Amino acid sequence: MTLLELAAIQITGKSPHSNRMAAWLTRTALEQTVSELLQARGVEPGRASGRARLACLEVAYDDSPDIAARAQYAWTRLSEACHHHAYQLSPTYQEVQHLLESVRVLRATLDPEPE
Repeated sequence: MTLLELAAIQITGKSPHSNRMAAWLTRTALEQTVSELLQARGVEPGRASGRARLACLEVAYDDSPDIAARAQYAWTRLSEACHHHAYQLSPTYQEVQHLLESVRVLRATLDPEPE
């Protein structure tokens, strides 16, 4: 079972923390996806930070700027969802579901559907 599948299951949970846990799983899946996207273009990310990997992704996919933009948007929003403060509201089901779908689209870039 993939992290995105686990996140999709988690988001349907009844726990008050289900959305946040799904956001953590989705962000981890996104980080793996970004690493794999970079490797697909011959860039070895090593132990670079998430921000550094996103910057590399922007350069590696300069011919497809939508990939880097989608990854940066998802990473920023998922980071906010994962690290919210006590005075902030938890992410909603719709927010996490939208971000989960964004990461699925990025994964599809790596694993295109057979024709």
